[in-house]
Amino acid sequence: MTQTSEQLLDGAFEQFRTHGFAKTSMSDIAKAAGVSRTALYNHFDTKEAVFRALSERINAEATQAVVDAARKTADWPTRLRDVMHARCRWVYDLLHEGAFGRELIDEKNRICGGRALAANDRFHALLSDILHAGGLDERKAETFAGVLINAVNGVLEAAETRETAEAEVELLMATLAQGIEAAEA
Repeated sequence: MTQTSEQLLDGAFEQFRTHGFAKTSMSDIAKAAGVSRTALYNHFDTKEAVFRALSERINAEATQAVVDAARKTADWPTRLRDVMHARCRWVYDLLHEGAFGRELIDEKNRICGGRALAANDRFHALLSDILHAGGLDERKAETFAGVLINAVNGVLEAAETRETAEAEVELLMATLAQGIEAAEA
């Protein structure tokens, strides 16, 4: 991606976060990025195209953080916790960073649909692998991964602060690890 494209995405993110998707115009994005509308249209033909590119950039950064956490050398409960915290940090920030977080998530799902689902499938598989390494058979690991994703999404929806979300995710991860270890003993 070119420096101008990155500059445009940075400006777009600031506008979407501050004004929401619906109220942000291509002119707003160009102005925030410090470029002309012509320069913006040379890179992106619609606001949806800008948003899609921004979503892909955010998803790539988040995916890398999750993968990096999964690759760390540690026992499976620590890896699971670190992976979930890596995922929760960016999701929580997106949901709660500004007044339009929920709108941006909804737009991401509408505009990026299949790509977002593919990323979720990869995350589910990664969690399943970690849980399987923790001693669960493959089928249980897949089931627990789905339950865990749903539970964490609920925590993120309800949390008032980032600190609350991190504490509740930490509690969920510790409880799950203790339960699995007790059941396997």
